[in-house]
Amino acid sequence: MTAAGGRPSPAHRRVAPVALVLLVLVSLALAAPSTAAAAPVAGGAVGTAAPDAVGAWGGRTPALAAQEQADVLHTSIEAQEDGSVLVTEDVTWRFPAGEERHGIYRSVRVRAGYRDSDTQYRYYELSGVEVSSPTGAPTDLVVQDFGAFRKIRIGSPSETVSGTARYVVRYRLAHLVNDIGDGTAEVYYDVVDPANGFPQQDVRATVSGPAEVTRAACFTGPSGATDPCPATAGAEATYRIPDLAAEEGASVVAAFPRDAFGDLTPDLREGSASADSGSRVSPAASRVLGTLAVGTGVLLPLLAAAGMGLLVWTRGRDEQYAGLTPGLSPGRGDEVRVVTTGRAPTVAVQFTPPRGVQPGMVGTVLDEEANVVDVSATIVDLAVRGHLTLSREDGGAFRGDDWLLTRTSPPAGAAALASYEQTLLDGIFVAGAAVRLSSLKNRFKPTLELVQREMYEEVVHRGWFRRSPERQRAGWVGLGTVLAGLGVLGFVFGWGLFGGLFSDSVFPVDPSWVLFGGLVVGGLVVRSLGKRMAARTAEGSAVLAQSRGFERYLTTAEANQIRWEEAQDVFSRYLPYAIVLGVADRWASVFEEVATAAAAAGYVVPGPWWYSGPWDRAGFGGVASSMDSFSTVAAGTFVSTPGSSGSSGFSSGGGFSGGGGGGSSGGSW
Repeated sequence: MTAAGGRPSPAHRRVAPVALVLLVLVSLALAAPSTAAAAPVAGGAVGTAAPDAVGAWGGRTPALAAQEQADVLHTSIEAQEDGSVLVTEDVTWRFPAGEERHGIYRSVRVRAGYRDSDTQYRYYELSGVEVSSPTGAPTDLVVQDFGAFRKIRIGSPSETVSGTARYVVRYRLAHLVNDIGDGTAEVYYDVVDPANGFPQQDVRATVSGPAEVTRAACFTGPSGATDPCPATAGAEATYRIPDLAAEEGASVVAAFPRDAFGDLTPDLREGSASADSGSRVSPAASRVLGTLAVGTGVLLPLLAAAGMGLLVWTRGRDEQYAGLTPGLSPGRGDEVRVVTTGRAPTVAVQFTPPRGVQPGMVGTVLDEEANVVDVSATIVDLAVRGHLTLSREDGGAFRGDDWLLTRTSPPAGAAALASYEQTLLDGIFVAGAAVRLSSLKNRFKPTLELVQREMYEEVVHRGWFRRSPERQRAGWVGLGTVLAGLGVLGFVFGWGLFGGLFSDSVFPVDPSWVLFGGLVVGGLVVRSLGKRMAARTAEGSAVLAQSRGFERYLTTAEANQIRWEEAQDVFSRYLPYAIVLGVADRWASVFEEVATAAAAAGYVVPGPWWYSGPWDRAGFGGVASSMDSFSTVAAGTFVSTPGSSGSSGFSSGGGFSGGGGGGSSGGSW
């Protein structure tokens, strides 16, 4: 806030509450020491302040030396014609005895109130930061936003300093010179902000500008105090400031002729001058929290990998019957030990598919997923079993081929349909007994999803899985997605929320980055390994072994093993399984040889009754090719959804310590 006439009023110190994601971080922050040497204050940690004694030096004698303080603070302020100031701080810092630190920080105020406004504040843009050390201390530089301040962190995370070190810090603050309105311009600057947390000794300041300083004043003490200190105007105004205890500041004022400057319009911005962008804790607490955040960020992926690996090992591996040939199940009443193993069962050739196991079930038990190809192969299987016919319609040169599906009455004695098969048939023929495949586009997906859910329920009902593989995977993938999403949100929003907590940590990167990165990596690990959590029961492994054995038969069958009069029936019954297993072309080639041999002997192999298409010319290869094409087109048709047009459906006064602009305070880290 500022007083009338453009002069800033005191900026009251406010301590922002610590906001943390992890409860353990909160507890550590609250457990941080609250003594005078570590109590959190805006801009730095509070040092041990020596008591003041009444004397002749500006009303107080110099404060006694503290464990940590500025032994020397000489500040030079050079006003520029554009209204900015160049500030040079020559600081000799005394570090705590017996402790090694990495360097110091300077918290420079860049926001100040404006005319008692709650919605606007003055902004002094910080730029041109340079640091040197005549004593050779590390001068690596990091500048961070810290609410109303910008923190200049000086030093190296990998090097330490002790004793005392000297630093020369230079920076520019824009729009700091005030137009008073009476023909004068004024520099009103907090050499030491009252939020300062450590004693300051041997404090001096000078102010110069494009013209001679016509009037000078100086004020010291806590925020709002009016204790004067010696100030001399002239070509360069000089100020001799008494030693300051913690939470005492010093402001200097220098007046210039207004015509020595150009435009002095202040930089006004919307918001609150006291708004904080980070919680402030003591350097010791910041180091503890930083270590905890980095450790947590590193451990999260390791714990996720170890935990998920253990779960996959104990719960994500298939069961098998011990002592039985793979593919066999114990007889009624027999007790057989069940073991958990990650090895695939050894299989032998099996000349028939698993008894009572439809092609869609084979596909689901093989890869633990009810894929769209399993659904389309089920349609072919239902056709083979007499529930519908498939007729291919040539689309010509300008339109793709289509298929006409016609519902038929199943033969007498046909086996009852499974729940998912009945749902599939009813969903296809909801509009009538004859349906073109293309007509199902953009409207069949809800039925497809229902059929797939019922297929997962069916494999659980048959005892092949203890839980739906889809739900097991979805649960773990969802958890991993949430963890990774929290990490991404942390990168986007957490920098401003938690950056201040770790500003005094000793790490070369912000610990919050490591923490949020660990969340992302840990989430991805959970997602990846969670997909392996579905496991077959011993009965499911037996069906798997039988299915693999039948797959061997489909890929090794020879034409001379098949009787001519049975060729059409065997080809049709096993074709849906070949589609699921991806060997339909190989299966058809075997029957092409059978048909050729039969034709040479004068026997004509009839075509499948359930398929209407070119037979004499294409034969078994043509049927297999057509069914592969049908499965591909059906897959795209079943998963299609209506597109969006992208348009709306509705068509739519006096001076005092702490009253200046800018200003700084500091501490060590």
